[in-house]
Amino acid sequence: MRMKFNLRDFLLKMIPYVLSIAGGLVLFIVTKDDIHDPSVTDLINNIAASLLSIPLVFLLYDYSNYRVSKQLKKTLADNMGDKINVLLLKLIMVIRQIIGVRGKLTFTTLNNMGDISISRMASRLKISPASMKSLQECRNDLDNLIYHNANSNVLSADQVQTLSTLMREISQLINEHNFRRNRRAGAKYIKNMITHITDWMDSDALAAMHFQQLLGTAKLPEDKVGK
Repeated sequence: MRMKFNLRDFLLKMIPYVLSIAGGLVLFIVTKDDIHDPSVTDLINNIAASLLSIPLVFLLYDYSNYRVSKQLKKTLADNMGDKINVLLLKLIMVIRQIIGVRGKLTFTTLNNMGDISISRMASRLKISPASMKSLQECRNDLDNLIYHNANSNVLSADQVQTLSTLMREISQLINEHNFRRNRRAGAKYIKNMITHITDWMDSDALAAMHFQQLLGTAKLPEDKVGK
């Protein structure tokens, strides 16, 4: 979740400041070399001083505003990352229930879940009403997060794409269970969901570190991951 520096916008914003400073310098030079009336010299010097000082005041203001804005965006990004991590942890717990995985939850066991074959997942697939309700809640919460933050520059385009694709896989699993109940197709959607969750972790090192801390809070019985 990084903020991008736009050189073109920066240069356009600097043009008025540069012109003002240049104008002040020109007036000082002209006054020094070509004007000998003290009253006119004082007037032009005052104008030149204003042309030099006003841009500096605005530059200091812009810099202060930039620092505040940067800190605010960082806070928003951290908050967004925490919300998404909590949501993904909930989704992982639901997936574990659906495919019958138990035990301590770590990045290793999460990767092991992704390595389970589709045939094995399909044979263990069991979506209870409670699991279906949780899937729907995860899908709706993810939809709200994407809708309200896709254009805020808090999430990168790749992160929005990853989360949107994950939400689509959840929707497809819900629809598959409600209408066709093809276990192999459902297992394929779950496997894709796990892949997108790990892709999310790969897209942001800080989010991955916070997610690792969340994983440590999941205290479960001995793992039973099979392939």
